[in-house]
Amino acid sequence: MRFNDTITGAFFVALALGIIVLSVGFHTPPGQRFGPGLFPVCTALLMAAGGSGLIVKGWVNREGQPWVVLADWWRAPRLVLNGASIFAALLAYLLLSEDVGFLIVVPLILWSLIGLLWGRPMLALLIAVLASLATHFFFVELLKVPLPWGWVPYFKLL
Repeated sequence: MRFNDTITGAFFVALALGIIVLSVGFHTPPGQRFGPGLFPVCTALLMAAGGSGLIVKGWVNREGQPWVVLADWWRAPRLVLNGASIFAALLAYLLLSEDVGFLIVVPLILWSLIGLLWGRPMLALLIAVLASLATHFFFVELLKVPLPWGWVPYFKLL
């Protein structure tokens, strides 16, 4: 997919403005001339300048160019489904992981994604379970990063 430079530049200018608005509110510690918002504001100003340059370039070269050009893979429904499934999996994890738990949600998501992309459900199930357990062990035991337990503690009581 290819966007006209005007659209890309407008996106970066809007993103820069959002960063500036959020960074200006950072509290400056007493006795300091510069606070934690200085670096994000400076970076956002450079981003806005670059985005403005893209807007001007896109506007000057707009003659005969479409605003958006879709890649060839957008015409293949299977490829669009594969791409959309990734976003659906992320959304499902965000919505379900806290209540249901990492050890239940992630294997199901991985199983569905691997099964969709490879088409081998039993191998996908094996890989999903092993990858989920390895990821859980790595984050919880080694890195001490808490992952949501959800329903899992209730199963320990049974």
